[in-house]
Amino acid sequence: MVAMSEYLFDMDTIPVGEKGIALKGLEAPVWTENKAQLIQRYLRYFVFITKHGTYLDGFAAPQSPEHADLSCAAKLVLASEPKWFRTFALFDRDKAGIAYLQSIATSEKTSKRSVEVFSGDSNVTLPTYLKLYPIPDKEATFCLLDQRTFECNWRTVEAIAGHKRGGNKIEIFYFLAQGWLDRSIAAIKDPDALLTPWWGNTGWKILAAKPCAERGNFLADRFKKELGYRHAHAYPIFERNGHNGVGKIMFWMIHASDHDEAPKLMVRAYNNVVAPLEPITQLEIELGLVEASPISAALS
Repeated sequence: MVAMSEYLFDMDTIPVGEKGIALKGLEAPVWTENKAQLIQRYLRYFVFITKHGTYLDGFAAPQSPEHADLSCAAKLVLASEPKWFRTFALFDRDKAGIAYLQSIATSEKTSKRSVEVFSGDSNVTLPTYLKLYPIPDKEATFCLLDQRTFECNWRTVEAIAGHKRGGNKIEIFYFLAQGWLDRSIAAIKDPDALLTPWWGNTGWKILAAKPCAERGNFLADRFKKELGYRHAHAYPIFERNGHNGVGKIMFWMIHASDHDEAPKLMVRAYNNVVAPLEPITQLEIELGLVEASPISAALS
């Protein structure tokens, strides 16, 4: 069990939204090497609820090229069962990463799914994609923004959050690179020129002045107050220190959604990230999508 002080929120309950829903807390740390698996697991739950969907990935190239097949979330989501995501739009500017993504797209040519790769600055290509190919209000849509450090401008986040005119907004996973944030800020010769577009205003100075443990919730509050998301919570991703020891927080992952079930699914994904995947029939029963018969309930 991780010490309480390592977490921003109480490990026993997480308050969710204005309704005061209390959820089972986070039970164990998620390590940096399990980031992509966490995304894959959550999206498996996501499509069990939606039965369809569009997947957007703003910085889709694998961040660990030597372990690309395990670190590329887009590849893992494409491989996940059931294959109910039908449209994939993958964005990045790294040439080697684009080549890898193109190989993934080519492998899907014979399927009924659309997988497109867009090369260039994601702050330009992703908003342009949304303008050229508007996503219907009723289309369940998820967007991953796993930036390296300061690549994702706040205007891009605003374009994604404000894209739909009705229904639930596009659901977002946004990563804040906490582990090297202070060092990166200190190394910038002209921080205002880079960080003001990234944060959207000079509020990045407030973020930088806050302790690590407060930065996740500070950012999550922006998603609720400025972007209008019903739910937004910060989840820590830890450095593994030795075999089982907990090191520092390397990332804060902000999960923003309008769906009332999303925070519950997120906690379930976090707590089970390295566990074997649940059988489809078991998952349908546990998520309340089908009623368990007396026999199946007794056997589960």
